[in-house]
Amino acid sequence: MNARQSLRNGLMLVAGLWAGQVLAWGQQGTALVGELTQRQLTPEAKAEAGRLLGLIKQTDFAVVANWAGNLDQNPQTKELWQQTKNQRLVIYKADDCTFQLPRDCPDGICSVAAIERNRAALADPKAPNQTRLMALLFLIHHTSDASSPLNNSFKDDKGGYDFPVKAGGKTYNLRQVWDDFLLGSAKLDVKTYADKLQKDLPAADSDNPAQWSQQACQIVRDGGIYPQKAEKKRKLPTHRAQGDDDSGDIDYAAKNIEYNRSGKDYSRGDKLMNEKPRDGAGDGIDGKYMSTFVPVAEKQVQLASARLARLLNAALVAGRPAS
Repeated sequence: MNARQSLRNGLMLVAGLWAGQVLAWGQQGTALVGELTQRQLTPEAKAEAGRLLGLIKQTDFAVVANWAGNLDQNPQTKELWQQTKNQRLVIYKADDCTFQLPRDCPDGICSVAAIERNRAALADPKAPNQTRLMALLFLIHHTSDASSPLNNSFKDDKGGYDFPVKAGGKTYNLRQVWDDFLLGSAKLDVKTYADKLQKDLPAADSDNPAQWSQQACQIVRDGGIYPQKAEKKRKLPTHRAQGDDDSGDIDYAAKNIEYNRSGKDYSRGDKLMNEKPRDGAGDGIDGKYMSTFVPVAEKQVQLASARLARLLNAALVAGRPAS
């Protein structure tokens, strides 16, 4: 399959499908990064991005932001998924949160290296349009990955998927909390939420994706995002936590597809804002946890958008073909 076919197949999927588990922030968070980034582009960069997206009849970063994370949902793009699925993480081999290329990104397979490769492709005026378009789409997703704490971790729990937590009387995993519940608690659709977050956007702290990953890892190490009982554990559970029906893996995002589009159906996150702590438990997600980490999640989305906008403002313009 050539690049153009992969792009067409994948984007048809993304345009009509917001459900499904992805490896950064869930669907809403990645779309928020895309929406906020597009609002921060210079006129020159925005024009070039629009030209590239026009090749596949799209206009909005928020719509295409999850393309790279949904490649596994279409048989025609599963080969591309297999080639890129492990480029979404940095698995630190120690809790120093100091990125070391040979140690933490063997063979260049991690989000940091993927960002650098795609940045170079997007900034290359000799690269074909399809190559640059694909690079743009991967950059939106991978920059979200590099700013997502559980995607940049030294823990032995597959980015939180294998760490069970109690929330509202049910058992979930920590990844669901960060992918779905935190940002879902706002009960806002993507564009309205972006309006809120745009009011106090930070400046990009760096143009180095290794530093982005390190900052996200430090939240895992120092920020207390693991419930109190687990903080001293190094080896974490190896079984996958169960969802509402306790019968297997629950595609929680699929149950909230209308929430993601319209804001009419809400994530369980809004209910957890009022959840009282369980006496002596220390392993649950309650209102205090939600109130503490919703601002952290929002800040990481904001940072990701500022970082990506800075990168794209340079790379999109540098790679414009000569007229």
